[in-house]
Amino acid sequence: MNDTTSSRHGNEDYRGPDFLLTVQDIRLLRDGYFTLDKSFLVFGKYQGEKYKAALKPLLIRTEKENILVDTGVGVLPPKYKGFEVPRKNEEMLEYSLSRLTLKPADITLVVNTHLHFDHCGNNRLFPNAKFLVQTDEVRYAYHPDRFMKVSYLREFFDVEGEFLPVSGPYKIEDGVEVVPTPGHSIGHQSVIVKWRGRNVVYCGDAAPLPENIERRNITGMIYSTAQGLESIDKLRRIESPYYIYSHDNAQLDLKL
Repeated sequence: MNDTTSSRHGNEDYRGPDFLLTVQDIRLLRDGYFTLDKSFLVFGKYQGEKYKAALKPLLIRTEKENILVDTGVGVLPPKYKGFEVPRKNEEMLEYSLSRLTLKPADITLVVNTHLHFDHCGNNRLFPNAKFLVQTDEVRYAYHPDRFMKVSYLREFFDVEGEFLPVSGPYKIEDGVEVVPTPGHSIGHQSVIVKWRGRNVVYCGDAAPLPENIERRNITGMIYSTAQGLESIDKLRRIESPYYIYSHDNAQLDLKL
């Protein structure tokens, strides 16, 4: 990744209704599933229960950009054989894009909520995209602590392309911004889109399932428990929200 400096920082007020909206369309895409112990998604629960977790990147089309939030899991190397990736051809990310008459080369910006392998696995598919990630997340991904090392796969995130390092809230365009939600990872961020009178909140793994928000349950795979709860509460304070949970299967056919 080539390092550049970004300057368009947002703020933490998501309530204002008077945006000059540039958002033209938002769609949930697919990249199949991957299986994991469900306890990774909810702290202190579901130990030993296998869960087939949906992978749902979000496409945001504006007047200026084709934005993709997260890129799924891609193809895992053999050493990750403990994680199954059941996926039909029509469930691959490239197929989802093609149904919207888009090619990977049409994506101009990739926003990774964080750099765990199931959220940046297809980054290399997007040759014309810039990559927007929190600076703390990038630094940590290259040198994670031992207890987090399995989550970061360097060949997935260390790709050619221009890297936009941000630190804190950041407005991409009117109506599209990122907000730091650390805890699950050191530099996790969520995405908020003003759409049809609501705040569509792409939670990432700050809240991979509805119960993370509804019951204030942090994830089991977590860098900081205190920050994880603070981030959930931050997301809960957003007005007129429509939450998109990164691994919730009930939202696979959601029309926004």
